[in-house]
Amino acid sequence: MRKTWISIVLAGVVAAGSLVGVGVTSNGKSAEAAAKPSFKDIDGHWAESSIETAVQAGVLNGYPDGSFKPNNTITRAELLKVMAMTFKIDVGTGGSNWYAAYQTALTKAGIYLDGDYPGNFNNPATRNEMAKLAVRGEYTEYRGKKLSAAELMFRAVNKGILSRSGTKAETINTEGTTTRAEAAVLVTRLLKLANGGKLTVDQGASSAAEISWHRHNMITMFDQDDLVKLPYSVDISKKYNVTIDKLIILDPADTKGYYAEYLKGATYYPKDKSDKPTDNYLFAYKIIGKSLVSDGSGISMSASFYTYTEGNTGTVDLAPQYMYEDGKLIEREGLFYNNKEFAFNKINHSGNNFIFDLIPKEYIQSQIEKYGGFPIHLNKFNVALGSGEQIYLTGVKDQWAH
Repeated sequence: MRKTWISIVLAGVVAAGSLVGVGVTSNGKSAEAAAKPSFKDIDGHWAESSIETAVQAGVLNGYPDGSFKPNNTITRAELLKVMAMTFKIDVGTGGSNWYAAYQTALTKAGIYLDGDYPGNFNNPATRNEMAKLAVRGEYTEYRGKKLSAAELMFRAVNKGILSRSGTKAETINTEGTTTRAEAAVLVTRLLKLANGGKLTVDQGASSAAEISWHRHNMITMFDQDDLVKLPYSVDISKKYNVTIDKLIILDPADTKGYYAEYLKGATYYPKDKSDKPTDNYLFAYKIIGKSLVSDGSGISMSASFYTYTEGNTGTVDLAPQYMYEDGKLIEREGLFYNNKEFAFNKINHSGNNFIFDLIPKEYIQSQIEKYGGFPIHLNKFNVALGSGEQIYLTGVKDQWAH
């Protein structure tokens, strides 16, 4: 029985364009392409297996010359059809252009929303645009919801649908264009979920995406979403205000995790000296200090507050190249410690730094079991517990809350 192919490009330009379509027989039934595809340009390619899977499923195909062109970009319009086919969305006919029916069908399903693709639909799709359709298509609770691009990217990475685009966890490349190979990987992962499979989550990339979204990674690390909105400002005293700009939780055991390179060469000081660094999580609070007075006094920014852990808190010294002795309290790349006292020489003078608290994993787990989440309880130095001046960054609180 002869097969025909429905292309994702206009019939008049099939010879010049890629074939990205579903195989159908002459009686209209889906042909799930049993034969292993053969393309002259994917042998040894990093996405070879995914390309073969996506093609065998009938979602993607190659060019008339026998190539797949895995490194070519895929357009927004093409991605609409790929997603409609992957999620088996019923598509009608007609419209002002070849992809209109797919756009209409995805819109009705709440997968595509107005504004998702600003500009020309023939432009290459970005990874953010890919995340929008994939998350709404796969998870019905997100359909019809106009969430930020940053949140949808996090949801995609946190579910394992997308992962890092480079060697570092931070390389998510949200605005980078999407290649045909990357589209094939996406299709393969979505098909795996459709068949009841589970995806591996790139925890480091999930942290990077979550921090980009709302400046902390509590969901990635502890599946906990009750943190106050960051940045969060608190007066440490009548003289000194601190804004917690970010909270970055790092696992020293994850050598490929978010900001892992900044922990190389670090010296750990766990509270229990028998603990290994990997027995702990590092809570890195990125802070901005502000003087409220101009009296010539000052403070070490590391003495702003500490995480209350019933005496279990340790700390860390970063490698020398990240411990700055240049007399500046400036913001720097990655993790850093500015080794200079913050002087209150004028009102609203500001400085930047990190506070590092090393907290045992066992203690965190015990708190989660006891309270249903980890209470991030900050205590100001020189302020007694139970004084009514406790700082909680989480909705979950411990016994000292008032």
